[in-house]
Amino acid sequence: MRNLTAALLCAALLCAALSACTTLPPDSRPVSAREPMQAAWSPTASEITKGVRATQAECAKLEDAVWADAGEHGRECIRFWKSPGPGAGGWARVVVFFHGDVWSGTEVLPSYLATTARQQQESANEWAARIGAPYVFIGRPGAFGSSGDHMQRRRKAESEILSAALDALKARLAIREFSIAGQSGGGHVVAALLARRSDVVCAVPASAVSSPRARWVIRGWKGDSTGYADSYEPAEALVKEGRHPGLRLFVVGSPDDSNTPWTSQLLLSGRARSLGIPTLELTGTGSGAARHGMSNSSRLVAGWCHNGLSDGEIRERAKAGLNG
Repeated sequence: MRNLTAALLCAALLCAALSACTTLPPDSRPVSAREPMQAAWSPTASEITKGVRATQAECAKLEDAVWADAGEHGRECIRFWKSPGPGAGGWARVVVFFHGDVWSGTEVLPSYLATTARQQQESANEWAARIGAPYVFIGRPGAFGSSGDHMQRRRKAESEILSAALDALKARLAIREFSIAGQSGGGHVVAALLARRSDVVCAVPASAVSSPRARWVIRGWKGDSTGYADSYEPAEALVKEGRHPGLRLFVVGSPDDSNTPWTSQLLLSGRARSLGIPTLELTGTGSGAARHGMSNSSRLVAGWCHNGLSDGEIRERAKAGLNG
């Protein structure tokens, strides 16, 4: 497995070095061409395909959003849904979840278009009760009511903007530490944040596109499913310095995942382990025809870590069955 992983990494790096690997789409679309942000959000296909625009003043009027200023990487209004609280003392630690992509490559996912803001709030409340921890669901740029362009996902700006959103949430809700989890493209965000933040105690990327180029190589593509070949590479960016001293990483996935092959996900765990980051690889059964969906499993594992279960206890619970 180590030799195969090393070979995939070398092939991915070679592809990145060759300008002929792919033709990049336009760098970005004008913000003026995006849809205006909805004050009372309901999902539309056009917000995904065209993007969403918002001003800081518009964002300030929303109780369920923060203005994320990532400097040269952009500024967006990021929507969130949280469980009740915090009290006057804030939250010592909170579980944050980043959703997967909502664009299939040909259409906006029907499940996304069928959701409502009320359902998102109910889900936040339910997950907090299920895992026994404060819980926040964050809409990635251009999705779930957040401004931005979902078609630019996995490029460096996305994780920079979401890191800025965590800073804003931290200030508003008096949060001290984070346990972060994410599914697929949201797992890419989780992996990317490991190199940026010193306040992450638990990290659970599930079915994660944490090494986009390795995924291209395995699947025989010329670039990311977005059409870009400059996706941010979290596994390569991970460094030893600057992380929380108690950081624990759990790479969760399905060995039968045909969307994001398990081998490509192991590059992150291998890199983390080489840097001395306590890391566990946990496998389960992904939902859907591609065996790719592990959203629920990522949140369960994040809750276990958040609540202080040992690696051994988490491993045993995972053996009992991680499904979807």
